[in-house]
Amino acid sequence: MAIHIYRHQLRRFARNLSTAVDGCPNRGFAKRYPAAATQVLTVPPFSYDEVIANPSHPFVSPGQDESLERYIKWRGWNINSILSEHDLENESISEAAIGLLSHPLTFPLTLGRHWTKLSGNTHAARLCCVGARAECTLPNKYWRELLITTLAIDTESDALTTIDFVGPDVPSQLKSKTITLDDDESTPKQLPKRELTMNFHSLHLHEVVLKILKSQPESSTEQIKNVWDGFVLFNPGLGHPNLTKHWKPTLKFLIGTGKPILFTAHSTIDAERDRQVLEKSLADCDDDRIVQYLVNPYASRMEFVDPFSKDHVLSPNHSYFLLK
Repeated sequence: MAIHIYRHQLRRFARNLSTAVDGCPNRGFAKRYPAAATQVLTVPPFSYDEVIANPSHPFVSPGQDESLERYIKWRGWNINSILSEHDLENESISEAAIGLLSHPLTFPLTLGRHWTKLSGNTHAARLCCVGARAECTLPNKYWRELLITTLAIDTESDALTTIDFVGPDVPSQLKSKTITLDDDESTPKQLPKRELTMNFHSLHLHEVVLKILKSQPESSTEQIKNVWDGFVLFNPGLGHPNLTKHWKPTLKFLIGTGKPILFTAHSTIDAERDRQVLEKSLADCDDDRIVQYLVNPYASRMEFVDPFSKDHVLSPNHSYFLLK
């Protein structure tokens, strides 16, 4: 039953991706070849011996020879074999298939790439995903990739992680859940414990903070600042004309915590607008740190049209900046 439900989710996911930018080859692949797309989106089994023990994994030295293609190969996705099975052996089709897979992997891999700096090397890290949207409904099978990347980074220690997804666009029906990492190949080796607990709050961040204060009236300002070890804002649109004024008080709070913050942006244009707003917010807090967005090797390669500007093409997590 669980496998049937999972496959149904994959088919629905592949169909939904076909509804945005016309002409995007990755989306066109899902639309024209739904059976192959479903296989491409199927997550391979996890085996400690085959994955973590493989010294070529891309999280040994971030920044060196990083690519989504390398990660996919390391994790056991055999895209060429899948395409061959469907008589689709073609370089452009292969690129489109990988582009399709980039979309559900962008959130866990972008987060995993910066995990050590965000979590502060604590083995019970608690992060807050501010302004959460699409990442909330990502199937567990993809979020499990975050646990695999953290195990690749540290193969000795247990890690119990909590992510609080906060924002008015978080679906109210979502309930807290915990996913774990088990060896699908039943290797007898005892693995370090990996757990990811996800909580969902259909509220603005200041409302969540207010709830904490009401439930713990003895809490000090410093204690509130230390509720989370780090923050992540996926594609927030800090500098978007329709959104920027709503982010000002949130940015002031986040900067004031002194915690590391990972920002991503939808495009070069989006990143430049966000950079200007973020530098202004830092300056208002007497903080002279320089903001520089870089291209994210684990960006989604899917293309979407900005709902506020039809000439602006977006790709989730195109760019990133880590404030630390």
